[in-house]
Amino acid sequence: MEAGKLAEYDDRLNTYLRLSSFPVVVRFLKSWDEAPPRAKRPLKDLNNRFTTCQAVSFSRRFGWIIALGREDSSCVLGAMALGLEKRLPHYQEGNLCIDLYTENLEAGRLSEESVPKLSEGVYVGVVTAPLNRCTFEPDTIIIYGNGAQIMRLGQAYLWKRGGTLKSEFRGRIDCADLAIAPVTTGEPQMIVPCTGDRIFGQVQDHEVAFSFPFSLMDEILEGLAATHKAGAARYPVTNWLNYTGGFPKSYDDYRVMLDEEGAP
Repeated sequence: MEAGKLAEYDDRLNTYLRLSSFPVVVRFLKSWDEAPPRAKRPLKDLNNRFTTCQAVSFSRRFGWIIALGREDSSCVLGAMALGLEKRLPHYQEGNLCIDLYTENLEAGRLSEESVPKLSEGVYVGVVTAPLNRCTFEPDTIIIYGNGAQIMRLGQAYLWKRGGTLKSEFRGRIDCADLAIAPVTTGEPQMIVPCTGDRIFGQVQDHEVAFSFPFSLMDEILEGLAATHKAGAARYPVTNWLNYTGGFPKSYDDYRVMLDEEGAP
């Protein structure tokens, strides 16, 4: 994949969305030989362990390329979703969910079972990078924005397909929904960021997210351009200004008095 092509994609996204942070690419690594030379490893290069959402945030806010492996990961839930850690029975039974997000083990088990996951032992890590600095073929594209910007991406996806865009909500482990689900389902995800993403990724209250398989990039861009040209859907959303406003009764009464007096 040519870096210039990816930078072009970034420019086209920003033409229609005017994003305040970089679109982020995600690539799952089967070998560290696949990692970009300029990628920073959190433990070795920054003396810290990161959550997956933290790595995404570094890329979208600072423009850094981050390579996160098992030894770099501070969140066991995110690492298990990536297949970097074993999913022991203790986890699968719901013990990491109970009393935090569910009231009992059965509800916890169902919650953990629902999380999108990669197979254990297939990948050694994950790379995140800003789209305009990417030099490799991405698996997933993640975009954070306000409600109107993310709405535009949903409208773009539905331009050719119609119908509805279906996403899942779990309020936790949103890194799996954002990075992994588009690969396992082949479909976009519109995600309300989870608690961890707000704490560690420092997502703001006004932000929501949209992710999609890289294979859909051209279709998404075509939909953005077409819906923008149609005029009904644009960002910033165009306000309707051609109307007569309403005023307090005292103002209207005075207008009557002025009319009775006539023009000056």
